[in-house]
Amino acid sequence: MKPTLPLCAAGFAAAATIPGLAGTLTAAVLIGAGSGAVTLLALAKATPAERTGQTMGSAEAGRELGDAGGPLITGAVAAVASLPADLLALALVIALTAW
Repeated sequence: MKPTLPLCAAGFAAAATIPGLAGTLTAAVLIGAGSGAVTLLALAKATPAERTGQTMGSAEAGRELGDAGGPLITGAVAAVASLPADLLALALVIALTAW
């Protein structure tokens, strides 16, 4: 199991279920821990030196796609359902991706 994805899933679940500022801050910490520098460090450690640039470039391209597409998809789903339902669905998708 990828250790960072359950942290992201827990963050989205916290955002959907814990009201107010406490939920927002809890979500930010969990999501940040799950998708931040830890992931890049793990990639760098697992990649042969001659492929580090290619690996980091691919990781950054994927992150940028997520940064651009994620809010659009989330906004559309939240508009059709609700923001808590959207965040719970996102948490489920991320948690399933971990396996």
